[in-house]
Amino acid sequence: MAVRIDPDNYNIDEEAFHLRDLMQGILERTVAIFQSYGVPLPARQYWTMGQPATDCEQLVIAFVQMYLGAPGDEAAEPQRCNVPRSAVVTVNLSRAIPSVGQTGRAPEGQKIQDGSEIVAVDSWIMMESIKLFDQWDEMGFGPGVIATLSVAEAQGGFQTSTLQLTMMVP
Repeated sequence: MAVRIDPDNYNIDEEAFHLRDLMQGILERTVAIFQSYGVPLPARQYWTMGQPATDCEQLVIAFVQMYLGAPGDEAAEPQRCNVPRSAVVTVNLSRAIPSVGQTGRAPEGQKIQDGSEIVAVDSWIMMESIKLFDQWDEMGFGPGVIATLSVAEAQGGFQTSTLQLTMMVP
């Protein structure tokens, strides 16, 4: 059985928590953004390292990668170790949608469209919110972000809107 290492039990330098803090901050900011629009979110909300499994309605912030340099910097040139670091993360919001029933019949077109409505709302809010992910503090904007949004093919009765963000790690 795997043993979980609890960082609270060790004298870990605060510098080591920058990525953890970024992930938690993105989750909290995403929840606040949806609340400001009055759009309910699934009860299951968390952040994780690597892509999550979609087995229920959920909001998941997932770490993809980190690299040296500002968002969008070309990796073709060597970087000094003291330059900023950028992280690529995804904001994944999965919703239940109509799917093939026990009879094996596909849902009616109108039911599919009705189920897609909240996914379209989610997608719009996620893309509109990118300006709020570039705010590091009350003083103003950070160095900018790169953002793309996609909606995955429906699978297992769920459809996921995914906002991929590339942003500097504060």
